[in-house]
Amino acid sequence: MSVSLSISTERRPGFGNAVAISLLFALLFGVSSHVLAQSGDARGMLAAMADAVRTLDYQGSLVYQHEGRVDTLRVFHAGGSLERERLISLNGPRREVVRNGNTVTCIEADGSATVYSSSKGQGLLPLVPLAGDGSIGEYYRIQLISTDRVAGYDADVLEVLPRDGFRYGYRLWLDRGTRLLLRSTVIDDQRRTLEQFMFVALEIGTLPSDTDLLPRQSPLLTSKAAQMDEMQLRSPSQWQVLAPPPGYRYVSGRRSVQGGQGSEHLVYSDGLANVSIYLEPREGTDAAGVSLARRGTLNVFSRVEGEWRMTVLGNVPATTVTSIGRALRRSEPVSETDQR
Repeated sequence: MSVSLSISTERRPGFGNAVAISLLFALLFGVSSHVLAQSGDARGMLAAMADAVRTLDYQGSLVYQHEGRVDTLRVFHAGGSLERERLISLNGPRREVVRNGNTVTCIEADGSATVYSSSKGQGLLPLVPLAGDGSIGEYYRIQLISTDRVAGYDADVLEVLPRDGFRYGYRLWLDRGTRLLLRSTVIDDQRRTLEQFMFVALEIGTLPSDTDLLPRQSPLLTSKAAQMDEMQLRSPSQWQVLAPPPGYRYVSGRRSVQGGQGSEHLVYSDGLANVSIYLEPREGTDAAGVSLARRGTLNVFSRVEGEWRMTVLGNVPATTVTSIGRALRRSEPVSETDQR
């Protein structure tokens, strides 16, 4: 896959496909992955919010402002041990994303579909932080700033402000009764709004029908599924980030079943924001060099050097993915047998 000022979603084996799917998903609905936690009352509120997003039944309409445009979406969510949900565009080309547990189907306007496996069961609502560890207070200032009303529900408003330029901040509107997230705004270190979503109509506690949770039937829905099968690394990673940005640390490592030898998918986090790193053997069509691309709050840094292609992406400032991408170094190779 080529990552430059224009992002290609060309399908290819291994992690190139995984990166393409991540970008496709972000471009379809701008869904972001973040991890958020806080001490005291705010931490309890955020943990309750993460639980509410997963376990509650709800359906409603929302507006999503990003990249200079406003999209209107409809969401259906059935909570429980096996989450099911569906997100549909109501303006512009008809697109939708359907999730059944860890299986996610992205359906484009022409009816073609791509299916992939989400190992963490990531939800479909945009800009939804999940509860994480309590160490983010060193890198963010967190406070309850006001009360408000969204889609007819009384809300408490939390503000999460970055302490430096390596991360974004948030304003979060939580339903006072259930702690479901009603509105989310991503802000920079100057408190300028970068992206936001807000429910305009919402029914909490209403179980969607089976029909509402299924993808639309279409004769064009014939594209082959692109399965993003990954396995946990059972030995130390072959790669490391020398001197990562403050607060970012290694949290997980996986390898692609389909990827070339040495392919890895690493995740670094500061406790709120996640950064994914895809490392793959270089292909003959890959030109050496670096590039940087942006789609809303999603920044993508690509570096091709020697025999390797390195792609770093996340809903973090460009300086963060660039710093991590330039600090990547490979250690001695580990045999494929050792990784099984």
